[in-house]
Amino acid sequence: MKRLTRAFALLLAFALLTGCAAGRAFQRGEERARVGDWDSAVTYYRQAMQASPGRAEYRIALERAMLNASRVHFDAARQLEAKDQLDAALQEYRRTVEYDPGNTQAIDKVVQLERVIRDRIEAARPKPPIVQLRDAARQVSATPLLNPASRAPLDYRFTNASLRDILTFISNATGINVIYDASFQDRPVTATLSGSIEQVLNTLLSSNGLFYTVLDERTIVVALDSAPNRLKYERQVALTIPLSYADATELTTMLTAVTRTTTGVTIPPVIIPNKTNNTITIRATEPVLAVIRELVITNDKPRAEITLDVEILEVSRTREKELGLNLTANQIGAIFSPEQAPPGAAGAPAGSTGTTDGRPFNLNTITQGISTADFYMTVPQAVVKFLATDVNTKFLASTQLRGSEGAQLTLKVGADEPYLATSFSPIAGGGPNVNPVSSYNFRTVGINVQATPRLITEEGDILLDLIMSNDTLGPTRLVGGSPAPSFPTRSVTTKLRLRDGESHLIAGLLQDDERRSMTGIPGMLSVPILRYLFAASDDTIAQTDIVMLLTPRIIRTHEYSTRDLSPIYVGTNQNFGLTGPPPLIAAPPVEEPAPGTAPAPPGAAPQAITPGAPLPSAPQTGAPGQITPDQTPAPLQPPALVAPQSQAAPAEPPRDVSTQAPTTTTIAPTAQVSITAPTGEVRVGAGPYLVPIYVNNVSRASTVTLTVTYNPAILRMRTVQEGSFLRQNGVNVVFTPNSDAASGRIDLAFVRTGDAVGASGSGLLAAMQFDAVGSGTSQMTISGVMANPTGGTIPVRFSPAAIVVR
Repeated sequence: MKRLTRAFALLLAFALLTGCAAGRAFQRGEERARVGDWDSAVTYYRQAMQASPGRAEYRIALERAMLNASRVHFDAARQLEAKDQLDAALQEYRRTVEYDPGNTQAIDKVVQLERVIRDRIEAARPKPPIVQLRDAARQVSATPLLNPASRAPLDYRFTNASLRDILTFISNATGINVIYDASFQDRPVTATLSGSIEQVLNTLLSSNGLFYTVLDERTIVVALDSAPNRLKYERQVALTIPLSYADATELTTMLTAVTRTTTGVTIPPVIIPNKTNNTITIRATEPVLAVIRELVITNDKPRAEITLDVEILEVSRTREKELGLNLTANQIGAIFSPEQAPPGAAGAPAGSTGTTDGRPFNLNTITQGISTADFYMTVPQAVVKFLATDVNTKFLASTQLRGSEGAQLTLKVGADEPYLATSFSPIAGGGPNVNPVSSYNFRTVGINVQATPRLITEEGDILLDLIMSNDTLGPTRLVGGSPAPSFPTRSVTTKLRLRDGESHLIAGLLQDDERRSMTGIPGMLSVPILRYLFAASDDTIAQTDIVMLLTPRIIRTHEYSTRDLSPIYVGTNQNFGLTGPPPLIAAPPVEEPAPGTAPAPPGAAPQAITPGAPLPSAPQTGAPGQITPDQTPAPLQPPALVAPQSQAAPAEPPRDVSTQAPTTTTIAPTAQVSITAPTGEVRVGAGPYLVPIYVNNVSRASTVTLTVTYNPAILRMRTVQEGSFLRQNGVNVVFTPNSDAASGRIDLAFVRTGDAVGASGSGLLAAMQFDAVGSGTSQMTISGVMANPTGGTIPVRFSPAAIVVR
């Protein structure tokens, strides 16, 4: 009695202590909740819930604290994201999801920020040496580039003028020499030529069925555009491109198919793969080679990589119960033997062996009579069974697999079980297969997982081909009189589409085997109580369940850039190539304007040239195709070799055709972007007023980013329209304007898609329309950057403007 009292007292004390601990934790949680420390409040409320799980007020307080904590962390994450502190914002979003797993906005933010951080890390990594060498080699031309003496854009209109005279005028205006092929035929032409030298030559010659090729930096050849002339004048170059990720044979097949589908390729390219070094060697004309090079750069990209977190849980349970009376063979045997006792019976002759089956006897024996002593019976052995077995097995495997897109990831968890395999072979050559040959083979028993990430989309979705199988070692069976093991198999084949970090649970591979048997005396099996005394029952239940959790995570995405996803301009069917005409030199020298002269405004009308009127003169003389010794420009000389005991003189720089200028150091030209104020008087309430943005003296501009600021109290921006300058050669331009009327700021972005040449010369970039809303003077400032197709920065000088509103 004292022991029971002591135990009861201990239980009562434990319950009181538990209740006090829960109450103290709840009170501390209430205190932290009053001051807004929701993280600590959640911790104390959880302690109270663990101490007293049945208290409803504790559960309600915990849920309320978790919701408030999630709101606090969500607001903090948004503020950190606005400050571009993405790492800290990601942690706050994760805490939000921990407190509120149903917050889909926070879940999406976690995935989005993980992708942005991963992209920034990849972008911050230094480029491999091969990429830097490839970018540097892309800026070097294998064929000579045209280097005219004058790079001023042309803007003239010709009416019924001779084609030869027009080319002569262009030759005199730019300082280049024109040589005519025998196939050239003069004809009258009416055309308006406006733009750079490259644009003018391409427009004039292609419209008349001609083309030109560059012999040196000051000389071109004009010929009829035909296959024989293309074969005669188009120069070919050879290039070996090392591949880092793509297969050389597959890429060669693709490039050959792309170039062969164009009938305009007079000289088809030759592409040879090198499987050992994983390189491709190309021989083609330079425009076609430029197309192939762009395609190679786009296709030679690393595959995306993922990690696959795999967690496998296998639970099996086997229960077996044997209960009741078990009779051996469940039968009673009877033998009639009138002559002698059967073997094994009492009174049987010594040394007699054999079975107790019926034996033959003489019929004269039974003529003397039959008695009960002539009959023998066998009584079965009775065994009472009381056996119960319960086996629980749990198998857990967790691993992380990493692989690239398209590569198969394999996980095998189990063992290799041997089994006997017999084959028959002939004893002698040509004989029958009668000689058995036994050998042992092995088969994997366990869980096998094969996952193949087929595609990682740009939205962050992962397409996964999954094959999961569970092979077990089954009972032994008799095959041809020999025991052989069996291998039960359960497999699942499916295709999944999961997001980055999304988990997928695969369950349902449940195998439930239930076997019940009862043996005993007929009639007794149906009696409720006697069936347990005169019968035996055998119940076996086997259950196996497999649960697998898959979680893919993207480690590296496709390293595609805007240039890779942009279309590539390859010319026309008759003029296949990346750039069409040969490009001009990328860095022309700066020429000082003559005293008292100024460049023409971009919007000036072209000069009209009527038939019979003399063509405008140029500062140079000499007819194209008739080159005299005094007029021949000095060709570009290679560097002189240094003799062992002498020093070579420096090469003379190229000279002008007509004048001898002193040798000066040339620097890269500086383009000018200017804002032009509206002409006339600007008044409040009138308008709208057009404010254009012009660019002058620019070479190979491909990407332009501008920022214009103004006084929002004086001017109000209405619309912004794109100019036509960057759409040279028919290249598409992605124009993105963004304006902030409150702060008086306009951001303009221009990107020439699929561009490898750039826009050169002068022209209109954009036109802005403003309304005058207040009197005063508004200073319009402009800033920004320009880049060429290779990513190099172009020097730019910006000219602001002042708009006076009355």
